Amino acid sequence: MKIKKILNNNAILVSDKKIEKIWIGNGIGFQKKPGQIIDQTDSKIDKIFTLHQKNEIDKLTTILDTIPINYLLIADDIVKLAKEHVSYDLAETIYASLADHIYNLEKLYKEGFKLGNRLTWEIKRFYPNEFSIGKKALKIIDEKLGISFNDFEAGNIAMHLINAKVEADAEYEDLEKILTKINDIVSIIRMHNRVEVDEESFAFERFVTHMRFFFKRVERQVMGNKSNPLLIHAVQKYSEAYDTVKLIEKYLEVTLQDDEQLYLTLHIQKLIE
Repeated sequence: MKIKKILNNNAILVSDKKIEKIWIGNGIGFQKKPGQIIDQTDSKIDKIFTLHQKNEIDKLTTILDTIPINYLLIADDIVKLAKEHVSYDLAETIYASLADHIYNLEKLYKEGFKLGNRLTWEIKRFYPNEFSIGKKALKIIDEKLGISFNDFEAGNIAMHLINAKVEADAEYEDLEKILTKINDIVSIIRMHNRVEVDEESFAFERFVTHMRFFFKRVERQVMGNKSNPLLIHAVQKYSEAYDTVKLIEKYLEVTLQDDEQLYLTLHIQKLIE
């Protein structure tokens, strides 16, 4: 491995052919120089970050130029925790964004500022798994920094995880818009059908998952154009759910094809049964 850049005494950027890595370890960059050959068996290496996108390497090196390494290591602990509890891949941006967030969070805390998150309730409702991870992450931050935060901050960390999935899958628009739309649609379902929606149910979880991909198809206009004879049967059997779909169409200002209407009708029926 060849040293490409000395980030600080405890972090260096190395490259091997076209692969770039960041090595972290106590004193690993001390008295080293760019261009110097270094062995990966170096006993000072505590952590290796292998990032595959150049812009993410650039972001992480910039972060390490401005904040202490321990914030990146805390972020890494949280990402490890998250990967144990989510079924999707996280974009590499998560390391830089989370480290920077934790650093600024502590800084603001010491200055007497406590940040809230007006989306906390929606995140807790629609992304309960990520919110739960956020609460566990707060324990890691408390252990490392000795600072306790409330559920608002769990929501902020959950948003970082959700946004990392957004960037990894390229399947969502802005998170705030998504949550607002889902919240409005749930209100339409509840008010039109005069029912309370059980947000702890498996049916609700499936509905939210369906809506995530639904918004993706609407945004990309990948809606299909084939008729589906089953829709007629669904309309007859689940008329109230279908009427709700028509209200959702009006709210979103879209005209859905048969397949979309059918599946949305069935999901809504499960919620109002």
